[in-house]
Amino acid sequence: MPEAKGSEVDLLGPLVDGLAESVIVRDLGGRILLWNKASEALYGFARDAILGRPFHDCLEGSHPSALVRLERHLLEQGHWEGELKRSTASGEERLVEVRWTLLRGPDGQPVSIIEYGRDITRLSDIEVESRLQAHRYRNLFQAMAASFWELDFSRVRKMLGQLVHAGVEDFRAYFEAHPEFIDAAVAETRVVDVNDKTVMLFGANSREDLIGGTVSAFWPPESRHIYAESLLASVNRLPALSRETRLSTLDGRMLDALFTVCWPSGHHGRGTVLVGVIDLSDRVAAEQEVRASELRYRNLFQAMSTALFQIDTTRQRQLFAQLATRGVEDIAAHLESDPGFLNAYLDAMSVGEVNEAAVRIMGAKDRRELIGQPVSRFWPPSSLPVVRRSLVSSFRQHVTFEQETVNYRLDGTEINTLFTVNASPELRERNMVLVGLTDITERVAAQKALRQLQSEFAHASRLSMLGELTASIAHEVNQPLAAISTNGAAGARWLSRPQPDLDEVRTIHANMVSDAKRAADIIARIRAMASNKAAERQRLPPNQVVEEAVRFLHHELMAHEVDLHLALTGGLPDIEADRVQLQQTIVNLALNAMQEMKRAHCPRPRLGLSTLADNGELRFAIEDSGPGIPPEHHDRLFESFFTTKESGLGMGLSICRNIIEAHGGRIWAENIPSGGARFLFTLPFAR
Repeated sequence: MPEAKGSEVDLLGPLVDGLAESVIVRDLGGRILLWNKASEALYGFARDAILGRPFHDCLEGSHPSALVRLERHLLEQGHWEGELKRSTASGEERLVEVRWTLLRGPDGQPVSIIEYGRDITRLSDIEVESRLQAHRYRNLFQAMAASFWELDFSRVRKMLGQLVHAGVEDFRAYFEAHPEFIDAAVAETRVVDVNDKTVMLFGANSREDLIGGTVSAFWPPESRHIYAESLLASVNRLPALSRETRLSTLDGRMLDALFTVCWPSGHHGRGTVLVGVIDLSDRVAAEQEVRASELRYRNLFQAMSTALFQIDTTRQRQLFAQLATRGVEDIAAHLESDPGFLNAYLDAMSVGEVNEAAVRIMGAKDRRELIGQPVSRFWPPSSLPVVRRSLVSSFRQHVTFEQETVNYRLDGTEINTLFTVNASPELRERNMVLVGLTDITERVAAQKALRQLQSEFAHASRLSMLGELTASIAHEVNQPLAAISTNGAAGARWLSRPQPDLDEVRTIHANMVSDAKRAADIIARIRAMASNKAAERQRLPPNQVVEEAVRFLHHELMAHEVDLHLALTGGLPDIEADRVQLQQTIVNLALNAMQEMKRAHCPRPRLGLSTLADNGELRFAIEDSGPGIPPEHHDRLFESFFTTKESGLGMGLSICRNIIEAHGGRIWAENIPSGGARFLFTLPFAR
């Protein structure tokens, strides 16, 4: 009651004095505002002596839960009921059953609390037990996370009885033929009680909003067949019925729910039923999302142009579990000691599902020809190293694996493929992995043709370069030939003497052999440079390759009066490369530099070649003292057919780039701040 308006309390006093129950009104601060005659009799405090005093201090109430918690519950829920131990004015302890209700003012704000109390200290044992059971039921009713309803079913029972008297025997058929009967039954089912979860779940403000009304608002037309099922369960005297259905909340939301109605033993005929409602909205939404996700996955799976295979890995996981039991941790070492495990691994997996692209690429008529096939059928012996690497990846639980390989089609023909494996944790949990095969046969053939074309261009470039080096080659070959001729003439003279000096002749003969070998080496180097044989990689000292390339440039350096400076770092690790291709690159870069310096009329042309180790790889640089690279040409230097020479083909630098990138390196160019251009390339050291 608001602010203890005395007149209002005085008006209530005579009304409540005639009640057998104790009635006490207190404000939110605990001050007693009203105290009726039954309260005086129960607690021994006269009304005049108790009014205005603190409520809990006077009665010294106690409860298993702290009174503060009870007060908080009252403010949150608007009501509380239970049993309290209280002390009377004489100090006697009483057990009191109380009900608290929060009273609100016109503005909806709480202003006071009214309590109804009854002394249950001297109840009979039977009544105590009955009340205890009722109390337990009430606690359970309110405490459960599910929504609970107690419904008055008596009028509906009379309606069913009338059908029996009318001779109806097949109730199911009757309900289907007369849906209006179900609508009427719903309208006659009234709410006796609900728990707090029901208030929250169905969008009510309080229990009072629901109690006394019908359940019509909560049963949408689409779900009334479930209500009919509950009537059939009642007719057939079943103890309970549970069904998933959809119910409506007061604000019109649809609620996916598990609806349970029960008639406990001995409860039939009493007019009330118990109903439980569990909110399944989250679960149903999750299931719908899973179904939608599965549909999206299925559509995507079938629509992909890549051949996709769902592989059943149940037996594969069993094999891995056996290895773990045996303490195997290094799977690569185990495969070395037990090569047969690889075949067992392949045989342990089979195709579970495929998409249309897989049917097409593998040459099958339909999916059934592929599903259930062992994976081993699609792997030629030459591709087993790829299987081995994928096995190691799977054993280490890597999520993805990808490599180019060769696979069998159903008819035994081979196709080049990009083999990918997706082994996400979600897929592993379902004992499957997703394998993709992309047919790259045409791409591999095109790459092979491109490599052949590049090889032919490189060969043509080398021949062109050798043509430019003709004078240098002739000069280099003439030197050992002239030495052989000179030594031959000298040897003839020594032999023509009356007493030949055989030691001198032997020395001259040795020189001739050495010069002949030198000439043969020069010819072999020229033939190798001019040949069009396949690339042949070997371990090479990098500085030796540079020095051999410089020998080709000897005459050009002399003819152009170029000052050559070598800065080759000693002790460099070997590289793994094709000698001829690498020499071609160095010679090409050097010739380009000398020609640019000649065209720019550099007064003192200089050329510097250097090698060093940089971040675990070989770094080669060639610098000139020419005019540098024009900014407009910088981004196009390595493009095919781009040239600044009047008679150039524009292939030299493009071929150099292809050679270096094929060796796992990179090549680029830059201007030197002090003047000139610098071309650089890197190559990995041999492992």
